[in-house]
Amino acid sequence: MGADGAETRLKILHSAREVFSTIGFDRASLRQIAEEAGFTRNAIANYYPSKIELYRAALASVHEVVISEILGPALCQTGSIDRRIVAVFDRAVATIRIDQTFVRFFVTSTADAIHHPDLRDQAMQPLVAVREHFAAALAAAQRDGEVDAGIDTEATTQVLVDLLWGLAVDAGFYSDQHRTRRTLEALERIVVALT
Repeated sequence: MGADGAETRLKILHSAREVFSTIGFDRASLRQIAEEAGFTRNAIANYYPSKIELYRAALASVHEVVISEILGPALCQTGSIDRRIVAVFDRAVATIRIDQTFVRFFVTSTADAIHHPDLRDQAMQPLVAVREHFAAALAAAQRDGEVDAGIDTEATTQVLVDLLWGLAVDAGFYSDQHRTRRTLEALERIVVALT
């Protein structure tokens, strides 16, 4: 696929995330996504023959961003456990600022998965990856004596995932940059207290 084909796919995926996050899987159509992208429905079908294939490609794009733009860079973070955990939140917010369609689609796709169990595993992949990242970081910190040996790492991991989920909902749909920055500062204090 040439550069034009790759750019077209990116534009289609961006529009798909936007439409799916606005009206959900059931109500969205390839025609609406084509209009949002500035293409014909047939042009979209050349890349994604069905709505479900396009939806799955949009899900894969979110998972790829979580791995490459959030968790990958967060793994490079050095310092205390709280700094390494906060790096995930920082990277998530930076990603949201670049393209909100990722977080909006991520949030709504988990809701769509309730009605479409066949999509659940793929829709939940980003959360599973984040959960595994937090769990591994906390286990290593506990093993190294950086956090109290009595800390319930499973419960703490879930709290961190829940905080990130809440940040995703708020930053994706409700907050402006100022409020998101203040929320992130408060989250840093919470993470320090948890660890």
